[in-house]
Amino acid sequence: MDTTMSSADLDAVEQPDVLARSIRVGSRIWAASQAFFFLAFFFAFLYLRALNTDGVWRGWPHHHPSPSLAFGVAILICVVGSAAVARGAVLVAPQMWRRTASAALVLALAAVGLQSAQFSSLGFGPTDAAYASVFVGWSGLFALFLLGTSYWLATVIGDVTRTGTLPELRAAAVDAIGFVLLVLAGIEIVAFILLYVVK
Repeated sequence: MDTTMSSADLDAVEQPDVLARSIRVGSRIWAASQAFFFLAFFFAFLYLRALNTDGVWRGWPHHHPSPSLAFGVAILICVVGSAAVARGAVLVAPQMWRRTASAALVLALAAVGLQSAQFSSLGFGPTDAAYASVFVGWSGLFALFLLGTSYWLATVIGDVTRTGTLPELRAAAVDAIGFVLLVLAGIEIVAFILLYVVK
């Protein structure tokens, strides 16, 4: 999705302020849809934990899936840091926004990489218990959503390097991605509390 346009691409119908507002509104709708998507995993966690069929919520006897807390903390730090840096990219001086947005991109990709590394060393899969299925589903799909948002941020960083880009559209695009990352950070905080602390 091309979130920025050059002056030559704008026609008389679409003014820059209208496009900027559309980008911001669209990002809020997308972020809300992500929150509602992960609400299903939140209720699955609560329901399956409360149900605890045959006492195997955490796994079969002598096999309790336990993901690495170090990976969980590192992923949480990267996601929250990425959201904070991306939100700050709108506030920095115009000549510094690209570096700030690039730092947010690196942190988001680090979180995706850490999640991939964690999956390779989990020692359990989605069929090993109710907790394991919620953990793998929630964290795996979260990493996929974060990867997509990282791609979006990378396209904005690359797009606005062209000459003639309107600054209000660039600011709207960076603000939109920052908001989506902020919602994803909130989802990751809830996931960390439930999947690593409450279990």
